[in-house]
This record gives sequence, structure tokens and C-alpha cells, in this order.
Amino acid sequence: MKYLKTDKGRAEIAGRSHALDAVQRRLLILVDGQKTVNALGAFARVGELDAALGHLLQLGLIESTDHIAPLQEPVAPGFTAAAASEEPRAATNPEEFNKVRQQASDFVSERLGPAGEPICVAIDRCDSPAALRKLLRGVEIFIGQRLSPETTQTFARHFGSLLL
Repeated sequence: MKYLKTDKGRAEIAGRSHALDAVQRRLLILVDGQKTVNALGAFARVGELDAALGHLLQLGLIESTDHIAPLQEPVAPGFTAAAASEEPRAATNPEEFNKVRQQASDFVSERLGPAGEPICVAIDRCDSPAALRKLLRGVEIFIGQRLSPETTQTFARHFGSLLL
């Protein structure tokens, strides 16, 4: 089992309220989410460890890492890893990314007509959220020179938020 400091635990270390004895304070300092209970045992006398950790838990200064779900592996290169309970989104799911990429291409095609065709081809070539975000920054400037500031701002906000 492993423990990590809570915000309250970090504040205790910074502020020293003197509510902890030397063993409890030492263990609080050493808790980092990486050290196991066995490793922490080297810093306490026999019989002190369980009581000290129990006290730190009771005060809310540390918490167990058992409840923390690890991130899933990215589904493809260029995509971010999604949290286990997270809904699919363009930055974590290739199908959602393809939808957003198509929406961006449709937006450019509808607003710019034939003049937007090279941009649509470039959008279709993007293979990751990061590549599309980078391209869309330049597209935003191009659109800004041809359409209203409100349309440009809507474009940037909408697609920027979808790709995060």
C-alpha cells in the first residue's frame, strides 16, 4: 500500500501547526505516493508505524493511492490518454477526432467556397489533434482576413475547445 499527501498535509508541512509528534511529521514528509508502507517502516520504530499512519489518515493529511485510477494508454500516436470514466472526445478518441476534423473542413468549405479547398485538403491530412490544432491556428488568421471578427472568433473558440 502507498500513501500521498493531501492539500491539508502539504499545508501542515509548510505551516508546522505542532499537532504532530516527530514520527508523524517525519512520515508525513516522506509520504510521496511512491514509497510503500514497508519502505516507510524504515523510518519508524517497531510498533510506531501503524499508529502514526492511522493518525495522519484520521487528520486527513494523507490518503491511500488505492482509489486512484491510472490513466489509460493513448489510443493512437498523437492522442492523449483518457481517464477511465471520461467520455470520448476528439483529443482522446480517433472517431471523435474524425468528426471534429470533418466539421472544421465543412465550416471552411461553407464559409469560403472554392477558395477554401486547399485548406480543406490540409485539414483532411491532419492525423492527430495536435496537428489539427496547429493547422487551425493558421486557418484562423486566413479566415480572419476574409470573414467577420465574430465568425473568426466563433471558429477559434469552437474548434479550440473541441481539440483540448
